[in-house]
Amino acid sequence: MQPKKTSDEQGELFKRRLSDLLNMSHPLCVLAEKIEWNVFEAEFGKLYVENKGRPGLPIRLLVGLHYLKHALNESDESVVERFLENPYWQYFCGYEYFQHEFPLDPTSLVRWRKRVGSKGMEGLLKETLESAKREKFLKKVDVEKVNVDTTVQEKAVAFPRDALLYYKMLKNLVNAAKKHGIKLRQSYERLGKRALHKQGQYSHASQLKRAERERKKLKTYLGRVIRD
Repeated sequence: MQPKKTSDEQGELFKRRLSDLLNMSHPLCVLAEKIEWNVFEAEFGKLYVENKGRPGLPIRLLVGLHYLKHALNESDESVVERFLENPYWQYFCGYEYFQHEFPLDPTSLVRWRKRVGSKGMEGLLKETLESAKREKFLKKVDVEKVNVDTTVQEKAVAFPRDALLYYKMLKNLVNAAKKHGIKLRQSYERLGKRALHKQGQYSHASQLKRAERERKKLKTYLGRVIRD
């Protein structure tokens, strides 16, 4: 079902609005006024079914929490917990009055990310850049070069095990010998490959003594090729 609104249009008689209590020059208050929240309402509102199921969580709340999560390096759990005690975060997420109860469960953030997909998350980044461009905080020269942190990205890099390094050095030396016409008494390519395979199997089975024996074999094969 379509998300419900965060603001209370009726107002509450005995409560003061957050805008009357907070310092409106605070960076989050300023940023909240600069971001075009209706862009997200139009973009993500299409993902909800009209008049079916229970009302969805406010889109501005979900978008705001994701901004805070990534900007301040928070987890799903911590960003929800800190939201409850931080009035500036609540104002940034579209609430007019201070909230005393958790607005959502942290798992709701996970489900929402799956719903919007990678393109939706790219849309959040795009609007961030557009807001910076509108306010002239971002210039063309600032985005000519981008640094990307790939610390947790999967890479085709093998863990540098001693046995694997010995085998790679053995292969490279044998190839170099063939290229330069150096005659070896024995290349040990077949024996080295078998020793590497056994070393991996023994290590996986926690048979460390056997694995160490195969590693020493590879080191011996490498030493013989080096001496030749």
